[in-house]
Amino acid sequence: MKQFTVLLIASLLSLYIGGFYATSISPLNFDSFSLTILTEFRIPKLITALTVGISLAIAGHLFQILLNNPLAEPGLLGVSGVISLFVIAGASISAILSIKYDVFFMLCFALFGALFAIGFIFKFAKHMGSFSNATLILAGITLTTITSAIASWFIFYSTNDHLRSYSLWLLGSFEHVSLLHAISLLTIAVAVSYYVHRRANDINLMMLGDDNALLYGVNIKKLRQTLLLSGALLCAIAVSLGGIIAFLGLLIPHAVRRRHGNNNKHIFKFIVTYGATTMILIEWLSRTISIHQLPLSLISAAIGGPVFMYVLINNYKNKI
Repeated sequence: MKQFTVLLIASLLSLYIGGFYATSISPLNFDSFSLTILTEFRIPKLITALTVGISLAIAGHLFQILLNNPLAEPGLLGVSGVISLFVIAGASISAILSIKYDVFFMLCFALFGALFAIGFIFKFAKHMGSFSNATLILAGITLTTITSAIASWFIFYSTNDHLRSYSLWLLGSFEHVSLLHAISLLTIAVAVSYYVHRRANDINLMMLGDDNALLYGVNIKKLRQTLLLSGALLCAIAVSLGGIIAFLGLLIPHAVRRRHGNNNKHIFKFIVTYGATTMILIEWLSRTISIHQLPLSLISAAIGGPVFMYVLINNYKNKI
């Protein structure tokens, strides 16, 4: 119950408190200007932050389970980079064909990118003959390097103003998301998350070993495929809405498991609320601590980098 209270406080903070460089709104002294700020700017960003936080946290958790790798995360595995490349390629195609390129088209290209990235990672690991942490991280580094280079070429040689704006989007931004888009994708993210939650018992059995799960009648192959598709879809939703936001998908599952254990049926609500609360606070900080709107990845990296280093030093010292 406490985590939902914190989420509610963070949501109210995001809606009403302007910080140092934004307008604060008093719910006791409401006018048309305040209503416009809420409905046109802050409520869409709040819903988008909820969606991205939930999606990244659950996607990171699923990748870590499926790959049996505590370092598995959309950014570290290169999935986010491939998705961003596909989204930028989609923008280029839409510009050539004179097609309106909204969030739903972005989501389609993002999902193709996520599936391509996951397929590449497994093919790479199979070719190397190992699914170890080092192999998977090497696959992620390879993907990230290649895709970031190609994306940079796309942006550098683009002449379309909309395509050039994706250089800012890549750093993390909710500016292009409308209230309709935010609500629609939140609905999809909640539906996928609910499905994952319904399979919590099967996931627990799978984590104890495939043979054990098979004894209880779990179709391991189908479960892995559906969970992998769920993680890919959630990652695609997050990147299409907010660009590449580092560390959240890695650190939130870590924090939840260390604090609340490994029972998926029990920790699911914590993953959802911790992810949503963290993303809401990141978005709020990005528009309140500077006179300019800061990219979301600058805030997430500034917080996540030191925390990740702390986790590595304290938990993996003498183990790597």
